[in-house]
Amino acid sequence: MKAFIGTFVNKIDAKGRVSVPAPFRAVVQAKGMNAVALYPSPTEACAEGCGMDRIDTLVDAMPDDFSPIARNNDMAEIILASARETPFDADGRVVLPEDFIAHAGLSERAAFVGKGRVFQIWDPDKLAESHAALKQRIAAQRKAASGKGGA
Repeated sequence: MKAFIGTFVNKIDAKGRVSVPAPFRAVVQAKGMNAVALYPSPTEACAEGCGMDRIDTLVDAMPDDFSPIARNNDMAEIILASARETPFDADGRVVLPEDFIAHAGLSERAAFVGKGRVFQIWDPDKLAESHAALKQRIAAQRKAASGKGGA
């Protein structure tokens, strides 16, 4: 399986169209698909995307009983309720829904970030802030694991 990897920044036009990076399109098209599923991230200020096969996997993993006790379904239910299939146009672009643009705080540019089986779409400045915080957490974890945390 090819994975979504790397970070690419593309312009968003006035109609909300953005070019999906060619390597990301290749991942989806290698599976015979010409669209991606997009949804607002349930945990971060970005949109997320994947191939429709990933959505099918979420559906297949859900039990037939949609009882409120099935706690492992929470994330899948949120994703499925908000996901939209967005086809590529002839230029490899998709139209970002307005509510997804608002959720991610996007304006003129979108940073596509590979996350393996999914990708995220961030405002580039917010992505830089998120990555800086992540690097600080990693450094603190390494320091603590090496016994040099001081506590």
